Amino acid sequence: MGDPPGNGGGRPPGSDAGKDAVMSLVALTQRPVHTVLGSHTVLEAAKRMCEHAVGALVVTDNDGTTPLGVVTDRDLVWMIAEGLDPKIAEVAQFARAPLHTVSVSDSVADAVRTMREHGVRRLPIVDGEHHLVGLVSLDDVLALLGQEMADVAATISGELAVERRITAT
Repeated sequence: MGDPPGNGGGRPPGSDAGKDAVMSLVALTQRPVHTVLGSHTVLEAAKRMCEHAVGALVVTDNDGTTPLGVVTDRDLVWMIAEGLDPKIAEVAQFARAPLHTVSVSDSVADAVRTMREHGVRRLPIVDGEHHLVGLVSLDDVLALLGQEMADVAATISGELAVERRITAT
């Protein structure tokens, strides 16, 4: 016997499963986005990462609104390993270029595709004026997928319980 027509593949009527098929990237990410100016030193960036318990900062223009790059904890380690003085070296010297971003109107799938194409784990999210509004990470995507898998497993478990009750009667 197939699924009843019109209820989205066997989901209970009124179920919200699938409503986030094209989830907003901004809704997926955590706010606030932690930033650093390109003129800040590597030491200042490292302190800011520790202060906020984050592994990446978006490098912005002096207004703090337009993303210019992303610097990660791994980047900081490489800078220091190369013998640079973290008290002197500026973050702008090491922000990856070109900067890859996603738009607030892009889907999670668009973000994943951009990450894969450019070999990055984090993407600044920008609005129509290229102002920073968020940062999406591969960790954010994995957390979403984990939740989606848990929801699928719960649906299957629920359906199996119904089937067991039906066959037991």
